[in-house]
Amino acid sequence: MSSGGVPGGAPTKIINVGASCQSNHGMNHTASHQENACNAVVERAAKKKRESRIIGGGLRQFSVIVCQKLQSKVRTTYNQVADEIIADFAGTHSDTVVPLESDEKNIRRRVYDALNVLMAMDIIARDKKEIWWKGLPETNMKDLEELKALRAEMMNRIGKKVAYMKDIEEQIVGLQNLMARNRQLLECGSASPEGRFSLPFLLVQTTPQATVEIEISEDMQLVHFDFNSSPFSLHDDASVLKMMRYNQQPECRDVSPSSFMQSSSSSGTSQGPKPFHWNSETHSLR
Repeated sequence: MSSGGVPGGAPTKIINVGASCQSNHGMNHTASHQENACNAVVERAAKKKRESRIIGGGLRQFSVIVCQKLQSKVRTTYNQVADEIIADFAGTHSDTVVPLESDEKNIRRRVYDALNVLMAMDIIARDKKEIWWKGLPETNMKDLEELKALRAEMMNRIGKKVAYMKDIEEQIVGLQNLMARNRQLLECGSASPEGRFSLPFLLVQTTPQATVEIEISEDMQLVHFDFNSSPFSLHDDASVLKMMRYNQQPECRDVSPSSFMQSSSSSGTSQGPKPFHWNSETHSLR
């Protein structure tokens, strides 16, 4: 239908009222359907939230609840504990909907898991259906004394290791200073090839009046000393360096070639044990 005019007025447009009404009805129906879908999603989310509250938190929280139940009863069964927890939850949430069967299954599963944890910790014991309370683990005085003794032993071992590390550090410093001293001797021209000997070595010391008998094996691996009751002492290279206190590098003019020693190790570090010293009079090893 074409548009026409009204005598004496503005042009008018004919509108299809029926089609407009059908369109509005369809839009209202779609909006109503979307609203129902949204409500369903909200209800499902609320149900999930309620179910999560029914579970009562994680396994740790449920283990505490089960532990309290068992401690108060001493002897009980799995079903009794689960039924009481379900009843307690229903009593504290009386304003909510009665728990569904799936909620009860969740609670019973949590109780079962908590019982397994308590059994593994030896807090409870189980014989078929019966469960009884054994008690929380306690640290008795005997265990405490054993721990104290173990701690003292460990501290003693740590102290020995610290002392050993200190000896090693002193040996390294002594060898480094000895190498620096040898270089100074070479620069000064005071080093005599005949007077040098290599590390490691063992120094045997006794009195000038002592009569010492020495026997050496053919392969030079075994040496026998007989001091004929005279006192003597033994020192290894690390002990000698420590006694000489090579903690400072001497100047060239203060160096005498008579006490010149040369290390056979290019690195200047000692991989041996702590300094060795033996005195026959005190029969002590340091």
